[in-house]
Amino acid sequence: MSLAALDRPLLWGATVHALLAVACAAAFLIDAPPILGVHPAVKPLKFAVSIAIFLATMAVLVPTLSIAPWARQALAWTLVATMAAEMVPIVAQALRGTTSHFNTATGLDARFWNLMLVAILIATVAIILVALAATARPLVDDDGPLAPLVATAWRAGLWLFLLAAVSGFGMGGRGRHTIGGDDGGPGMAVTNWSTRHGDLRVSHFFALHALQVLPLVAIVVARLPLPQGARWAIVIAAIAAQAVIVIGTLAQAFAARPLW
Repeated sequence: MSLAALDRPLLWGATVHALLAVACAAAFLIDAPPILGVHPAVKPLKFAVSIAIFLATMAVLVPTLSIAPWARQALAWTLVATMAAEMVPIVAQALRGTTSHFNTATGLDARFWNLMLVAILIATVAIILVALAATARPLVDDDGPLAPLVATAWRAGLWLFLLAAVSGFGMGGRGRHTIGGDDGGPGMAVTNWSTRHGDLRVSHFFALHALQVLPLVAIVVARLPLPQGARWAIVIAAIAAQAVIVIGTLAQAFAARPLW
């Protein structure tokens, strides 16, 4: 797909979040009281990077949907707006020196949290619509219908992505991401996933990024000098492996067991 074919609102949204990630990385140079044991810039940085990747991915996918142009634009703007509504409270609460997720300690905290909940609910509905459209209709780029191998990977990635809603709403319903202990305990480097208790963020991460991993695997495999049957075997194996990881880490978290 050419650069000109990418969805503009989604591409600009991705760019803004990428620049925000750079700003968050620079914020590590500033001494600040930790939030749940880590620098206040950690969570905004992780979310800015994740949202930038997500919006960039959707900038590639949404133009391939065989739906009316107005519907593609409506989906694109919905995703851009909801991701912004998710990011603003995260940054604002970090600047205030407090948590963003599950925080209802004051009226302002509760309003921020409710905004995030509404935003993610709307975004989930939008992704369901994208998944349904991608599954029911052909995916088409500048050169015509996508290769079946690549289209299958996109569809599998979308449906596995939606499993993030299970871990996400599991966290929201409990008011925490840790199972078997309190949030903020010892965690793994970079991700800060709990090393003592179950952590729903693990499955959430692998579900969210199935949308990048599986299409990339299919695109690479499609270019390899392999028989078509071997290509399909590799892609199906990748889809199965990703599904096992997402579902397995979800079960592990609900069993109150850490990833590592």
